[in-house]
Amino acid sequence: MSRKQLRPYQEEVFGKLKKRLKEVKYPLLVNASVGSGKSLLIAELLLMIERAGWRALCLTLNSELIRQNVAVYQNQGGKASIYCASLKEKDCSLPIVFASPHSIHFGLKKNSQLQAINFNLIVIDEAHNVNPNDKKSMYIQLLNHYGLLSQEKGYSFRVVGLTGTPYRGKGHIIFGENCYFKESVCEITTAWLIENNYLVKPFFGIPKETIYDFSKVRISSTGLFNHKDLQNVLDKNTRLTGKIMRSVSKIVTCRNGAFIFASTIRHCQECLEALPKELTKIITGDTPINERIDIIEKARAGKIKYLVNVNVLTVGVDVPNFDTVVFVRPTESLVLYTQAIGRGLRLSPLKSDCLILDYAGNLDRHGDIDNPIINSALKNLAENNPDYCIPCSDCGTYNTIYGRRCIGLNEKKRCEHFFDWKNCHKCNAVNDKVARICRECDVELIDPNAKLSLKSEPPELIEADVIGAKYWINELPGGGYVFHAIYDCTSHFPFSVSESYYPNSLKAKNIFYYKFVKIQIKNPSRYFYMLDMVEIVKNMIKLVSTPHTLLLKWEANKFVISKKIFKDACNLQ
Repeated sequence: MSRKQLRPYQEEVFGKLKKRLKEVKYPLLVNASVGSGKSLLIAELLLMIERAGWRALCLTLNSELIRQNVAVYQNQGGKASIYCASLKEKDCSLPIVFASPHSIHFGLKKNSQLQAINFNLIVIDEAHNVNPNDKKSMYIQLLNHYGLLSQEKGYSFRVVGLTGTPYRGKGHIIFGENCYFKESVCEITTAWLIENNYLVKPFFGIPKETIYDFSKVRISSTGLFNHKDLQNVLDKNTRLTGKIMRSVSKIVTCRNGAFIFASTIRHCQECLEALPKELTKIITGDTPINERIDIIEKARAGKIKYLVNVNVLTVGVDVPNFDTVVFVRPTESLVLYTQAIGRGLRLSPLKSDCLILDYAGNLDRHGDIDNPIINSALKNLAENNPDYCIPCSDCGTYNTIYGRRCIGLNEKKRCEHFFDWKNCHKCNAVNDKVARICRECDVELIDPNAKLSLKSEPPELIEADVIGAKYWINELPGGGYVFHAIYDCTSHFPFSVSESYYPNSLKAKNIFYYKFVKIQIKNPSRYFYMLDMVEIVKNMIKLVSTPHTLLLKWEANKFVISKKIFKDACNLQ
């Protein structure tokens, strides 16, 4: 294979990256979507290091992606070692080393040669996997090791991360002043790549079959869906799995091939039973590497049309001719969801688009996140659909009568208007009604009724008279403040009810304004743009009107305020 030339936008990114590496010492991020050619950018960056006589380490969690990055680097003319146990190679003799963080992490404990290497650059592919808040994580420990080594020996040391999904959890950005990666040198989005014909356009099919109901599946302490709960749902829907797969088979008959994301290994087998066996293969984490390579090669050659897997084909897999992505599993992670969709977007002479079939409700589950692929899908559903007849009061976009959050755009970002929502029991942030994780503080949004017994269940709403109230603010140690209100009430017995707000971000300020200021302050609009000033809030407290009566409901084992009733005219509800 001949050496590849960088695309124009890749040349621009590479130029910016080189410039910033000379100007700053802090970690940099390359924010480039799936299909943008990150492997080629990594290769050019490492070639520059090799030719300068320096040393570099490229870290990737996925062994198949390590193999792919090495192949691209060698094709560009570079020479590299591989240090990865799953690839059965542990060599760090050459200036450029491609490795898994697991192997390096364990190697640092007993390999003195590895411990002492003066790496001038560490490149992290799929950099969203770095968790700087966990000091004991593999990435942070090895970054600290080589960072301290460079300080002791006095040589130049830099870190560059690359990812197409620059966020963790439910949308928390991984670069910025308070993040490990201080700056993103570029933003090559999926939407831009599609618009400029570097990726094919996805379109979302609306399955006519009944969608799996994963709404009661719990999230475990690891942040993943509970495996037993998933299997229970699937055990009750074995006929549905067969029905869906037969429908998928009919659709893909007229297409090139499909990635099918199943929930469990047993679920993979159920999918296989309803698909053409001679054209279908299963890939799991237990599939040997050589067998996996053989399966992927046959898929590229068109000998296999259905690749069924359990979350192992999201990265490191390049089958450009496949033009369909099928979800029969829920994805708790927006990162994994967008990566899985990205598998079908790569260019191929054999296709002009990518069909996304979601039988697990993921579009609704992640629909409140500002992701261009998902937002575009939601927007497309509204076109020429008579059900979309409710205009948003903020941006004017029409929404379905069943909509929970507006699908429109406000200043190129997803509109923040919610028609139906729930507040986080910890930080009170507004979240989608079906959200499982708070988009502000990452706490699990537990069903408030899950742990209540029928015997002790209180009335749906309790009316309580307010006999006194207190309002105050506390400044937080790291900056910002929290606003508190406590109401002394009496119903059948005296008790207190409190509410707190953390107006330290735009979303949180809006919540504070609409949930408190607009209701309990006369002439509230003058405070709308000034809520970031502690002095203003202190002055505002003097003008607070106390409600006469509270309507309370029982949530998360405590009373929370459902509605406030006033005697004076300041109540704008």
